[in-house]
Amino acid sequence: MIAPEHRLRRVLVIDDEVGPRESLRILLKKEYEVLCADSVAKGLELLQEKQPDVVVSDIRMPGMNGIEGLRNIRKLDPEVPVIMLTGYGMLETAQEAIRLGANDYMKKPFDAHEMLAVIRRNVERGDLMRRREQSLKTLEDLNKQLLDEIAQKSRLASMGQASAELVHDLRNPITIILGYVQLLAQDLNQNAIHHASLPPDTSDYMDAIEQNVKRCKDLIESWLDLSRNQRMTLKPLNLNEVMAEIIAWAKPMALSKRAVIECRLPAQPVGILGHDIQLKRALQNIIGNALDAIPESTSGHILVEGSVQDGQARLVISDNGEGIESEHLPHIFEPFYTKKSGGRGTGLGLFITQKIIQDHGGDISVHSIRGEGTRVTLTFPML
Repeated sequence: MIAPEHRLRRVLVIDDEVGPRESLRILLKKEYEVLCADSVAKGLELLQEKQPDVVVSDIRMPGMNGIEGLRNIRKLDPEVPVIMLTGYGMLETAQEAIRLGANDYMKKPFDAHEMLAVIRRNVERGDLMRRREQSLKTLEDLNKQLLDEIAQKSRLASMGQASAELVHDLRNPITIILGYVQLLAQDLNQNAIHHASLPPDTSDYMDAIEQNVKRCKDLIESWLDLSRNQRMTLKPLNLNEVMAEIIAWAKPMALSKRAVIECRLPAQPVGILGHDIQLKRALQNIIGNALDAIPESTSGHILVEGSVQDGQARLVISDNGEGIESEHLPHIFEPFYTKKSGGRGTGLGLFITQKIIQDHGGDISVHSIRGEGTRVTLTFPML
């Protein structure tokens, strides 16, 4: 469970000695809700009852010691960060605790500033781990929902193309999610033992994961609406804001391609009637195609230009990629037509895009020269 933002984070201190226990309570009470236990058994009870965000436990205690307590903590909560307190001459025991799943250890007597820094870092790490788990659970739930929905349909043949479109659209956000999960896992693993702050990008990675999980959820809901024959409802949108969000979405893919996306949009809002999710599908397909077209040996450049003329909003997206051969241009909007090699394309991107733009009362045209690049022009009626 993700810790609610409105409450103080909880720190559970387990130590049979009143001195260190009280020192920690006084040190932490301004920033955290501090729970104290004078034995491992009482600490385990508080762990189940209060679900703390961080546990600080002494290693040497009578009865059940800290190492045994750590084993039980990990059975009850595999994710909660645990910091072990070790006395002089017990370094090997502290290292054993790390092997058993502790996240940090501190030597007694501890430095107050260092202890605060370690607590803060582990509270942040715990939040990120829980957010990651929640995102993964959401993906699993969405996958189950989708499979259950498909299993209940008796018109699978007629829905075949719609299903293929959904798979096509989900590939991009899922690829981004997996990439950010790998980056996040690397950051957490590299900082799990050493007393080092989490890299500044770690929180951004988690934000991107959550945004793309939401995107998958929105795509599935949109697809289910269409499968139930619910018409697309258009609402007022600012085309500049939608385009800016797509460019932010494409940033990690552009970095991997050593590509730069340059954007020149009107200073004033550009109002159109649109469907937020469907319009983003179309624009993501175009930007994704532009990035795919950039050879590995080339520094890519994508230019997005917006303008307003005669009651029409106009977007022109140009790239310096490989371009399209002239004999293929007449077929690019046909479903399942693709010239991408190695199974990289489904042949549905531009077919989906054209259909969405037309549903918005707009138009799409593509001009391309092999070896020089491609220019895609979109027009929409303005409000």
